[in-house]
Amino acid sequence: MNQAQPKFSSTDEHARRIARAIAKGRSPRFSADLDRYCESCPGEIFAAFKGAARHMPPAGEDETLAIGYLFLLQRLLEHLRYRTDRGYADAAKLIADFQAEVVAQVEAGQVNKRMLVFVGRALHQSDIPASPQFAAASAKRPVDQNEGGPLPANVHAALADVLEACGGDPFIAAGSLIEIGHALPPEARGTLAGALALADGAETRSVAVLFLLDPEPAVRRAVAGALGQVATSLTPIDVRRLIAIRNWRPENERAEVDVIIHRARAAGIACAQWAAGSIETIVATCIDGATAQGFLLLSPVGRKWRISSLLTKGGIADAWIGEPESRRRVEASVADAGMEAPRLAASRSYLDRAVAHHLALSTEKGRAPPPGLLQIAETIGGADWQPARKPFSETLAELVAEVPSAMREPAALASVLRDSGDLPGLDAVAQSWFEDDPEVARAVESARGRGREKLATYLLQSAITRHRDRWADVVLRTAFWMREALPQADLCWRELALVAKALADGRDMTEIGLMWDIALRTIAVLEDAGRM
Repeated sequence: MNQAQPKFSSTDEHARRIARAIAKGRSPRFSADLDRYCESCPGEIFAAFKGAARHMPPAGEDETLAIGYLFLLQRLLEHLRYRTDRGYADAAKLIADFQAEVVAQVEAGQVNKRMLVFVGRALHQSDIPASPQFAAASAKRPVDQNEGGPLPANVHAALADVLEACGGDPFIAAGSLIEIGHALPPEARGTLAGALALADGAETRSVAVLFLLDPEPAVRRAVAGALGQVATSLTPIDVRRLIAIRNWRPENERAEVDVIIHRARAAGIACAQWAAGSIETIVATCIDGATAQGFLLLSPVGRKWRISSLLTKGGIADAWIGEPESRRRVEASVADAGMEAPRLAASRSYLDRAVAHHLALSTEKGRAPPPGLLQIAETIGGADWQPARKPFSETLAELVAEVPSAMREPAALASVLRDSGDLPGLDAVAQSWFEDDPEVARAVESARGRGREKLATYLLQSAITRHRDRWADVVLRTAFWMREALPQADLCWRELALVAKALADGRDMTEIGLMWDIALRTIAVLEDAGRM
Protein backbone atom coordinates (compact mmCIF):
# COMPACT_ATOMS: atom_id res chain seq x y z
CA MET A 1 0.00 0.00 0.00
CA ASN A 2 1.14 3.51 -0.66
CA GLN A 3 1.88 5.39 2.52
CA ALA A 4 0.36 8.85 2.73
CA GLN A 5 3.21 11.34 2.38
CA PRO A 6 3.44 14.31 4.76
CA LYS A 7 2.52 17.58 3.14
CA PHE A 8 4.85 20.51 3.53
CA SER A 9 4.15 24.17 3.05
CA SER A 10 6.38 26.41 0.92
CA THR A 11 8.06 27.49 4.12
CA ASP A 12 8.91 23.89 5.02
CA GLU A 13 10.14 23.17 1.50
CA HIS A 14 12.44 26.22 1.43
CA ALA A 15 13.79 25.42 4.91
CA ARG A 16 14.52 21.82 3.96
CA ARG A 17 16.24 22.91 0.74
CA ILE A 18 18.41 25.31 2.71
CA ALA A 19 19.18 22.62 5.31
CA ARG A 20 20.31 20.20 2.58
CA ALA A 21 22.75 22.79 1.26
CA ILE A 22 24.11 23.44 4.76
CA ALA A 23 24.50 19.69 5.41
CA LYS A 24 26.67 19.47 2.27
CA GLY A 25 28.84 22.34 3.43
CA ARG A 26 27.47 24.79 0.86
CA SER A 27 26.07 28.26 1.34
CA PRO A 28 22.33 28.49 0.55
CA ARG A 29 21.65 30.24 -2.75
CA PHE A 30 19.73 33.50 -2.88
CA SER A 31 17.53 32.41 -5.76
CA ALA A 32 14.87 34.43 -7.55
CA ASP A 33 12.33 31.82 -6.39
CA LEU A 34 13.32 32.40 -2.76
CA ASP A 35 13.10 36.16 -3.20
CA ARG A 36 9.60 35.88 -4.72
CA TYR A 37 8.52 33.73 -1.79
CA CYS A 38 9.91 36.20 0.75
CA GLU A 39 8.26 39.14 -0.99
CA SER A 40 4.85 37.49 -1.33
CA CYS A 41 4.67 35.61 2.01
CA PRO A 42 5.86 38.02 4.74
CA GLY A 43 3.51 36.49 7.33
CA GLU A 44 5.49 33.24 7.14
CA ILE A 45 7.96 34.70 9.67
CA PHE A 46 5.75 33.09 12.31
CA ALA A 47 5.89 29.66 10.63
CA ALA A 48 9.67 29.93 10.14
CA PHE A 49 10.13 30.74 13.82
CA LYS A 50 7.86 27.87 14.82
CA GLY A 51 9.83 25.46 12.61
CA ALA A 52 13.15 26.59 14.08
CA ALA A 53 11.86 26.22 17.66
CA ARG A 54 10.37 22.80 16.91
CA HIS A 55 13.58 21.31 15.50
CA MET A 56 16.30 23.09 17.53
CA PRO A 57 17.80 20.94 20.33
CA PRO A 58 17.15 20.32 23.14
CA ALA A 59 13.43 20.55 22.31
CA GLY A 60 13.98 19.13 18.82
CA GLU A 61 16.38 16.70 17.21
CA ASP A 62 17.46 18.30 13.93
CA GLU A 63 19.73 21.31 14.42
CA THR A 64 20.57 21.57 10.71
CA LEU A 65 16.90 21.84 9.77
CA ALA A 66 16.37 24.37 12.57
CA ILE A 67 19.18 26.45 11.08
CA GLY A 68 17.43 26.16 7.71
CA TYR A 69 14.30 27.70 9.23
CA LEU A 70 16.38 30.42 10.91
CA PHE A 71 18.08 31.26 7.63
CA LEU A 72 14.66 31.52 6.02
CA LEU A 73 13.39 33.65 8.92
CA GLN A 74 16.29 36.06 8.40
CA ARG A 75 15.53 36.39 4.69
CA LEU A 76 11.83 37.01 5.39
CA LEU A 77 12.71 39.65 7.98
CA GLU A 78 15.15 41.30 5.60
CA HIS A 79 12.48 41.60 2.91
CA LEU A 80 10.13 43.09 5.48
CA ARG A 81 12.82 45.58 6.41
CA TYR A 82 13.14 46.53 2.73
CA ARG A 83 9.42 47.36 2.82
CA THR A 84 9.76 49.39 6.00
CA ASP A 85 12.58 51.31 4.31
CA ARG A 86 10.10 52.16 1.55
CA GLY A 87 7.61 53.44 4.10
CA TYR A 88 5.05 50.62 4.33
CA ALA A 89 3.47 50.80 7.78
CA ASP A 90 2.03 47.27 7.53
CA ALA A 91 5.57 45.83 7.30
CA ALA A 92 6.68 47.72 10.41
CA LYS A 93 3.59 46.46 12.27
CA LEU A 94 4.26 42.87 11.22
CA ILE A 95 7.83 43.08 12.55
CA ALA A 96 6.58 44.53 15.85
CA ASP A 97 3.86 41.86 16.16
CA PHE A 98 6.41 39.13 15.44
CA GLN A 99 8.81 40.28 18.17
CA ALA A 100 5.93 40.53 20.65
CA GLU A 101 4.80 36.99 19.75
CA VAL A 102 8.30 35.56 20.22
CA VAL A 103 8.58 37.17 23.66
CA ALA A 104 5.09 35.95 24.63
CA GLN A 105 5.87 32.36 23.62
CA VAL A 106 9.19 32.36 25.46
CA GLU A 107 7.73 33.87 28.65
CA ALA A 108 4.83 31.39 28.55
CA GLY A 109 7.31 28.52 28.40
CA GLN A 110 6.06 27.37 25.00
CA VAL A 111 9.46 27.92 23.38
CA ASN A 112 12.97 27.44 24.76
CA LYS A 113 14.54 30.72 25.91
CA ARG A 114 17.54 30.06 23.67
CA MET A 115 15.36 31.12 20.75
CA LEU A 116 15.64 34.74 21.91
CA VAL A 117 19.34 34.58 20.98
CA PHE A 118 18.67 33.05 17.57
CA VAL A 119 15.92 35.53 16.73
CA GLY A 120 18.11 38.39 17.99
CA ARG A 121 20.82 37.32 15.55
CA ALA A 122 18.29 37.19 12.72
CA LEU A 123 17.16 40.73 13.59
CA HIS A 124 20.79 41.90 13.59
CA GLN A 125 21.52 40.30 10.23
CA SER A 126 18.36 41.92 8.83
CA ASP A 127 19.32 45.33 10.25
CA ILE A 128 16.11 45.48 12.30
CA PRO A 129 16.28 47.02 15.80
CA ALA A 130 15.11 44.85 18.67
CA SER A 131 11.93 46.20 20.22
CA PRO A 132 12.16 47.43 23.85
CA GLN A 133 10.07 44.42 24.89
CA PHE A 134 12.37 42.00 23.09
CA ALA A 135 15.50 43.69 24.47
CA ALA A 136 14.11 43.56 28.03
CA ALA A 137 13.34 39.85 27.69
CA SER A 138 16.83 39.18 26.33
CA ALA A 139 18.50 41.12 29.14
CA LYS A 140 16.81 39.14 31.92
CA ARG A 141 17.24 35.72 30.33
CA PRO A 142 19.26 33.26 32.46
CA VAL A 143 22.23 32.19 30.39
CA ASP A 144 24.35 29.10 29.99
CA GLN A 145 27.62 30.24 28.45
CA ASN A 146 27.63 27.23 26.12
CA GLU A 147 24.51 28.59 24.46
CA GLY A 148 26.40 31.57 23.11
CA GLY A 149 23.93 34.03 24.59
CA PRO A 150 24.45 37.29 26.50
CA LEU A 151 27.30 37.10 28.95
CA PRO A 152 26.93 35.95 32.58
CA ALA A 153 27.95 37.84 35.70
CA ASN A 154 31.64 36.78 35.49
CA VAL A 155 32.02 38.89 32.39
CA HIS A 156 35.82 38.92 32.25
CA ALA A 157 36.11 35.13 32.28
CA ALA A 158 33.32 34.87 29.74
CA LEU A 159 35.05 37.34 27.42
CA ALA A 160 38.22 35.26 27.55
CA ASP A 161 36.17 32.19 26.66
CA VAL A 162 34.56 33.99 23.71
CA LEU A 163 37.94 35.11 22.39
CA GLU A 164 39.37 31.61 22.73
CA ALA A 165 36.38 30.16 20.88
CA CYS A 166 37.06 32.64 18.05
CA GLY A 167 40.67 31.53 17.75
CA GLY A 168 41.97 34.84 19.05
CA ASP A 169 40.66 36.68 15.98
CA PRO A 170 39.36 40.07 17.20
CA PHE A 171 37.16 40.57 14.12
CA ILE A 172 35.35 37.26 14.60
CA ALA A 173 34.97 37.94 18.32
CA ALA A 174 33.69 41.49 17.80
CA GLY A 175 31.26 40.37 15.08
CA SER A 176 29.94 37.58 17.29
CA LEU A 177 29.51 39.85 20.32
CA ILE A 178 27.89 42.65 18.31
CA GLU A 179 25.47 40.13 16.83
CA ILE A 180 24.66 38.58 20.21
CA GLY A 181 24.30 41.98 21.83
CA HIS A 182 21.94 43.31 19.17
CA ALA A 183 18.90 42.20 21.19
CA LEU A 184 20.17 43.75 24.43
CA PRO A 185 19.31 47.27 25.65
CA PRO A 186 21.94 49.86 24.60
CA GLU A 187 23.09 50.39 28.20
CA ALA A 188 23.79 46.66 28.59
CA ARG A 189 25.71 46.61 25.34
CA GLY A 190 27.70 49.66 26.45
CA THR A 191 28.59 47.85 29.68
CA LEU A 192 29.79 44.86 27.68
CA ALA A 193 31.91 47.04 25.41
CA GLY A 194 33.43 48.84 28.39
CA ALA A 195 34.22 45.51 30.06
CA LEU A 196 36.11 44.47 26.94
CA ALA A 197 38.30 47.56 27.14
CA LEU A 198 38.97 47.26 30.87
CA ALA A 199 39.58 43.51 30.94
CA ASP A 200 43.11 42.23 31.45
CA GLY A 201 44.83 41.16 28.26
CA ALA A 202 45.76 42.84 25.01
CA GLU A 203 43.50 40.56 22.99
CA THR A 204 40.29 41.75 24.67
CA ARG A 205 41.31 45.39 24.28
CA SER A 206 41.83 44.73 20.55
CA VAL A 207 38.22 43.53 20.38
CA ALA A 208 37.10 46.66 22.26
CA VAL A 209 38.74 48.90 19.64
CA LEU A 210 36.45 47.35 17.00
CA PHE A 211 33.40 48.27 19.11
CA LEU A 212 34.16 51.87 18.16
CA LEU A 213 32.33 50.86 14.96
CA ASP A 214 29.29 49.41 16.74
CA PRO A 215 25.97 50.44 15.12
CA GLU A 216 24.74 52.04 18.36
CA PRO A 217 26.16 55.51 19.24
CA ALA A 218 25.76 54.88 22.99
CA VAL A 219 27.93 51.77 22.71
CA ARG A 220 30.57 53.64 20.71
CA ARG A 221 30.69 56.38 23.35
CA ALA A 222 30.91 53.88 26.23
CA VAL A 223 33.83 51.96 24.73
CA ALA A 224 35.63 55.18 23.77
CA GLY A 225 35.50 56.34 27.38
CA ALA A 226 36.80 52.99 28.64
CA LEU A 227 39.60 52.85 26.06
CA GLY A 228 40.68 56.32 27.12
CA GLN A 229 41.37 54.87 30.59
CA VAL A 230 43.62 52.10 29.25
CA ALA A 231 45.15 53.90 26.27
CA THR A 232 48.69 53.44 27.56
CA SER A 233 48.33 49.64 27.35
CA LEU A 234 47.18 49.46 23.74
CA THR A 235 49.28 47.74 21.09
CA PRO A 236 50.82 49.31 17.95
CA ILE A 237 48.20 47.48 15.86
CA ASP A 238 45.44 48.96 18.04
CA VAL A 239 46.87 52.45 17.40
CA ARG A 240 46.99 51.83 13.65
CA ARG A 241 43.36 50.74 13.70
CA LEU A 242 42.33 53.75 15.76
CA ILE A 243 43.98 56.09 13.26
CA ALA A 244 42.39 54.24 10.33
CA ILE A 245 38.84 54.40 11.69
CA ARG A 246 38.99 57.82 13.33
CA ASN A 247 37.36 59.55 10.35
CA TRP A 248 34.95 56.67 9.75
CA ARG A 249 32.95 57.80 12.77
CA PRO A 250 30.51 60.73 12.74
CA GLU A 251 32.35 64.05 13.03
CA ASN A 252 31.06 64.76 16.56
CA GLU A 253 32.57 61.48 17.80
CA ARG A 254 36.10 61.89 16.46
CA ALA A 255 37.48 63.90 19.38
CA GLU A 256 36.94 60.86 21.63
CA VAL A 257 39.23 58.79 19.41
CA ASP A 258 41.78 61.62 19.26
CA VAL A 259 42.06 61.45 23.05
CA ILE A 260 42.80 57.71 22.96
CA ILE A 261 45.39 58.09 20.19
CA HIS A 262 47.08 61.04 21.91
CA ARG A 263 47.41 59.18 25.21
CA ALA A 264 48.75 56.07 23.50
CA ARG A 265 51.31 58.02 21.48
CA ALA A 266 52.34 60.03 24.55
CA ALA A 267 53.09 56.71 26.26
CA GLY A 268 55.48 55.84 23.43
CA ILE A 269 53.26 53.37 21.60
CA ALA A 270 54.17 53.42 17.91
CA CYS A 271 51.74 52.96 15.04
CA ALA A 272 52.20 49.57 13.38
CA GLN A 273 52.74 49.39 9.64
CA TRP A 274 50.04 47.92 7.45
CA ALA A 275 50.71 44.30 6.53
CA ALA A 276 51.24 43.45 2.87
CA GLY A 277 48.10 42.57 0.98
CA SER A 278 46.47 42.89 -2.42
CA ILE A 279 43.35 42.37 -4.53
CA GLU A 280 43.43 40.17 -7.58
CA THR A 281 39.83 40.66 -8.68
CA ILE A 282 37.14 43.27 -8.00
CA VAL A 283 33.60 42.58 -9.17
CA ALA A 284 30.90 45.26 -8.89
CA THR A 285 27.19 44.68 -9.42
CA CYS A 286 24.94 47.17 -11.12
CA ILE A 287 23.02 49.73 -9.07
CA ASP A 288 19.52 48.48 -8.30
CA GLY A 289 16.33 50.46 -7.93
CA ALA A 290 16.88 50.77 -4.18
CA THR A 291 20.31 52.39 -4.92
CA ALA A 292 22.21 49.34 -3.56
CA GLN A 293 25.43 48.03 -5.11
CA GLY A 294 27.53 45.02 -4.13
CA PHE A 295 31.26 44.35 -4.46
CA LEU A 296 33.11 41.03 -4.32
CA LEU A 297 36.88 41.16 -3.81
CA LEU A 298 39.26 38.23 -4.27
CA SER A 299 42.61 38.46 -2.43
CA PRO A 300 45.54 36.02 -2.26
CA VAL A 301 46.56 34.93 1.25
CA GLY A 302 49.66 32.77 0.97
CA ARG A 303 48.63 29.77 -1.12
CA LYS A 304 44.95 30.39 -0.41
CA TRP A 305 42.38 33.01 -1.31
CA ARG A 306 39.91 35.12 0.55
CA ILE A 307 36.57 36.57 -0.53
CA SER A 308 35.52 39.96 0.78
CA SER A 309 32.09 41.47 0.26
CA LEU A 310 30.87 45.06 0.47
CA LEU A 311 27.34 46.39 0.16
CA THR A 312 26.68 50.08 -0.34
CA LYS A 313 23.25 51.66 -0.02
CA GLY A 314 23.31 55.31 0.92
CA GLY A 315 26.37 54.44 3.02
CA ILE A 316 28.38 51.33 3.86
CA ALA A 317 25.54 48.93 4.60
CA ASP A 318 27.54 45.71 5.11
CA ALA A 319 31.10 44.41 4.96
CA TRP A 320 32.35 40.92 5.67
CA ILE A 321 35.27 38.67 4.81
CA GLY A 322 35.52 34.91 4.49
CA GLU A 323 38.14 32.49 5.77
CA PRO A 324 41.16 31.66 3.55
CA GLU A 325 40.21 28.83 1.21
CA SER A 326 41.48 27.04 -1.86
CA ARG A 327 40.94 28.73 -5.22
CA ARG A 328 38.49 26.01 -6.21
CA ARG A 329 36.47 26.43 -3.01
CA VAL A 330 36.44 30.22 -3.39
CA GLU A 331 35.12 29.95 -6.95
CA ALA A 332 32.41 27.56 -5.73
CA SER A 333 31.49 30.04 -2.98
CA VAL A 334 31.19 32.85 -5.53
CA ALA A 335 28.90 30.65 -7.63
CA ASP A 336 26.83 29.71 -4.56
CA ALA A 337 26.46 33.38 -3.64
CA GLY A 338 23.77 33.57 -6.31
CA MET A 339 24.64 37.11 -7.43
CA GLU A 340 22.13 37.24 -10.25
CA ALA A 341 22.44 41.00 -10.79
CA PRO A 342 24.61 42.03 -13.76
CA ARG A 343 28.20 42.60 -12.72
CA LEU A 344 31.44 43.90 -14.17
CA ALA A 345 35.11 43.64 -13.33
CA ALA A 346 36.02 46.98 -11.76
CA SER A 347 39.23 48.88 -11.11
CA ARG A 348 40.76 49.61 -7.73
CA SER A 349 40.17 53.32 -8.29
CA TYR A 350 36.46 52.65 -8.86
CA LEU A 351 36.25 50.68 -5.59
CA ASP A 352 38.18 53.33 -3.64
CA ARG A 353 35.96 56.10 -4.95
CA ALA A 354 32.77 54.19 -4.10
CA VAL A 355 33.96 53.38 -0.57
CA ALA A 356 35.04 56.97 0.10
CA HIS A 357 31.71 58.35 -1.15
CA HIS A 358 29.60 55.95 0.89
CA LEU A 359 31.74 56.43 4.00
CA ALA A 360 30.89 60.12 3.72
CA LEU A 361 27.18 59.31 3.40
CA SER A 362 27.37 57.06 6.48
CA THR A 363 29.12 59.62 8.68
CA GLU A 364 26.75 62.40 7.57
CA LYS A 365 23.88 60.23 8.85
CA GLY A 366 25.61 59.71 12.21
CA ARG A 367 26.50 56.11 11.43
CA ALA A 368 29.71 54.09 11.51
CA PRO A 369 30.55 51.35 9.00
CA PRO A 370 30.72 47.73 10.23
CA PRO A 371 34.07 46.45 11.60
CA GLY A 372 34.32 44.18 8.57
CA LEU A 373 35.35 47.21 6.49
CA LEU A 374 38.52 47.55 8.55
CA GLN A 375 39.27 43.86 8.15
CA ILE A 376 38.89 44.21 4.38
CA ALA A 377 41.25 47.20 4.41
CA GLU A 378 43.83 45.13 6.27
CA THR A 379 43.42 42.17 3.92
CA ILE A 380 44.04 44.23 0.80
CA GLY A 381 47.09 45.89 2.29
CA GLY A 382 46.10 49.12 3.94
CA ALA A 383 43.42 50.97 2.05
CA ASP A 384 43.60 54.62 3.04
CA TRP A 385 39.85 55.05 2.81
CA GLN A 386 38.63 58.43 4.00
CA PRO A 387 35.10 59.85 3.72
CA ALA A 388 34.90 61.95 0.56
CA ARG A 389 31.51 62.59 -0.99
CA LYS A 390 31.64 62.87 -4.77
CA PRO A 391 28.99 65.45 -5.68
CA PHE A 392 26.49 64.47 -8.36
CA SER A 393 27.39 67.57 -10.38
CA GLU A 394 31.10 66.66 -10.51
CA THR A 395 30.50 63.09 -11.64
CA LEU A 396 27.96 64.27 -14.21
CA ALA A 397 30.35 66.87 -15.62
CA GLU A 398 33.13 64.26 -15.73
CA LEU A 399 31.06 61.84 -17.81
CA VAL A 400 29.30 64.36 -20.06
CA ALA A 401 32.70 65.81 -20.99
CA GLU A 402 33.54 62.43 -22.54
CA VAL A 403 30.32 62.25 -24.60
CA PRO A 404 30.87 63.20 -28.26
CA SER A 405 29.55 66.67 -28.98
CA ALA A 406 27.43 65.32 -31.85
CA MET A 407 25.37 63.29 -29.36
CA ARG A 408 24.63 66.47 -27.42
CA GLU A 409 23.12 68.37 -30.35
CA PRO A 410 19.39 69.07 -29.74
CA ALA A 411 18.04 66.67 -32.37
CA ALA A 412 20.46 63.87 -31.46
CA LEU A 413 19.81 64.38 -27.75
CA ALA A 414 16.05 64.21 -28.23
CA SER A 415 16.51 60.93 -30.11
CA VAL A 416 18.73 59.48 -27.36
CA LEU A 417 16.20 60.39 -24.67
CA ARG A 418 13.23 59.10 -26.66
CA ASP A 419 14.92 55.74 -27.37
CA SER A 420 16.62 55.35 -23.99
CA GLY A 421 14.25 52.58 -22.94
CA ASP A 422 15.65 50.37 -25.70
CA LEU A 423 19.37 50.87 -25.11
CA PRO A 424 21.32 47.61 -25.72
CA GLY A 425 22.32 45.74 -22.58
CA LEU A 426 20.08 47.80 -20.29
CA ASP A 427 17.23 45.29 -19.88
CA ALA A 428 18.95 43.11 -17.26
CA VAL A 429 20.32 46.14 -15.41
CA ALA A 430 16.97 47.94 -15.17
CA GLN A 431 14.85 44.97 -14.02
CA SER A 432 14.81 46.35 -10.46
CA TRP A 433 14.19 49.94 -11.52
CA PHE A 434 10.64 50.63 -10.40
CA GLU A 435 8.81 52.55 -7.69
CA ASP A 436 7.26 50.75 -4.73
CA ASP A 437 6.23 52.89 -1.80
CA PRO A 438 2.91 53.93 -0.23
CA GLU A 439 2.86 57.26 -2.07
CA VAL A 440 3.16 55.61 -5.48
CA ALA A 441 0.74 52.84 -4.53
CA ARG A 442 -1.86 55.45 -3.52
CA ALA A 443 -1.27 57.38 -6.75
CA VAL A 444 -1.83 54.24 -8.78
CA GLU A 445 -4.90 53.29 -6.79
CA SER A 446 -6.40 56.75 -7.24
CA ALA A 447 -5.91 56.47 -11.00
CA ARG A 448 -7.49 53.02 -11.28
CA GLY A 449 -9.48 52.58 -14.47
CA ARG A 450 -7.23 54.65 -16.70
CA GLY A 451 -5.48 52.99 -19.62
CA ARG A 452 -1.91 51.84 -19.00
CA GLU A 453 -0.37 54.66 -21.03
CA LYS A 454 -2.49 57.29 -19.30
CA LEU A 455 -1.61 55.79 -15.93
CA ALA A 456 2.12 55.84 -16.78
CA THR A 457 1.83 59.48 -17.87
CA TYR A 458 0.06 60.31 -14.62
CA LEU A 459 2.82 58.68 -12.56
CA LEU A 460 5.57 60.45 -14.50
CA GLN A 461 3.89 63.77 -13.87
CA SER A 462 3.13 63.15 -10.19
CA ALA A 463 4.70 60.56 -7.86
CA ILE A 464 7.73 59.62 -9.95
CA THR A 465 8.69 63.18 -10.81
CA ARG A 466 8.94 63.90 -7.08
CA HIS A 467 11.71 61.29 -6.98
CA ARG A 468 13.57 62.85 -9.90
CA ASP A 469 16.83 63.36 -7.99
CA ARG A 470 17.00 59.73 -6.88
CA TRP A 471 16.49 58.41 -10.40
CA ALA A 472 19.05 60.85 -11.77
CA ASP A 473 21.53 59.47 -9.22
CA VAL A 474 20.75 55.82 -10.07
CA VAL A 475 21.13 56.47 -13.81
CA LEU A 476 24.35 58.46 -13.37
CA ARG A 477 25.92 55.85 -11.09
CA THR A 478 24.96 53.17 -13.61
CA ALA A 479 26.68 55.14 -16.38
CA PHE A 480 29.79 55.47 -14.22
CA TRP A 481 29.69 51.71 -13.51
CA MET A 482 29.30 50.83 -17.19
CA ARG A 483 32.31 52.95 -18.04
CA GLU A 484 34.39 50.38 -16.13
CA ALA A 485 33.74 47.79 -18.86
CA LEU A 486 36.29 47.13 -21.60
CA PRO A 487 35.87 49.48 -24.59
CA GLN A 488 34.92 46.59 -26.89
CA ALA A 489 31.86 45.92 -24.71
CA ASP A 490 30.46 49.19 -26.09
CA LEU A 491 28.02 49.70 -23.23
CA CYS A 492 25.55 52.58 -23.25
CA TRP A 493 27.14 54.72 -20.54
CA ARG A 494 27.30 57.83 -22.74
CA GLU A 495 23.56 57.69 -23.42
CA LEU A 496 22.82 57.13 -19.73
CA ALA A 497 24.96 60.12 -18.80
CA LEU A 498 22.78 62.24 -21.09
CA VAL A 499 19.62 60.79 -19.52
CA ALA A 500 20.96 61.64 -16.04
CA LYS A 501 21.68 65.20 -17.18
CA ALA A 502 18.20 65.56 -18.66
CA LEU A 503 16.65 64.42 -15.37
CA ALA A 504 18.85 66.80 -13.38
CA ASP A 505 17.94 69.64 -15.74
CA GLY A 506 14.23 69.09 -15.12
CA ARG A 507 13.35 67.65 -18.52
CA ASP A 508 9.79 66.39 -18.91
CA MET A 509 9.96 62.71 -17.96
CA THR A 510 7.39 61.77 -20.60
CA GLU A 511 10.06 62.64 -23.20
CA ILE A 512 12.46 60.04 -21.76
CA GLY A 513 11.93 56.45 -22.85
CA LEU A 514 13.77 54.98 -19.88
CA MET A 515 11.41 56.75 -17.47
CA TRP A 516 8.43 55.41 -19.43
CA ASP A 517 9.81 51.92 -18.84
CA ILE A 518 10.20 52.62 -15.12
CA ALA A 519 6.59 53.83 -14.92
CA LEU A 520 5.25 50.79 -16.78
CA ARG A 521 7.37 48.41 -14.70
CA THR A 522 6.06 50.11 -11.54
CA ILE A 523 2.47 49.44 -12.62
CA ALA A 524 3.27 45.79 -13.40
CA VAL A 525 5.04 45.24 -10.06
CA LEU A 526 2.18 46.76 -8.06
CA GLU A 527 -0.30 44.62 -9.98
CA ASP A 528 1.70 41.42 -9.32
CA ALA A 529 2.08 42.26 -5.63
CA GLY A 530 -1.62 42.98 -5.26
CA ARG A 531 -0.98 46.53 -4.12
CA MET A 532 -3.20 48.19 -6.73
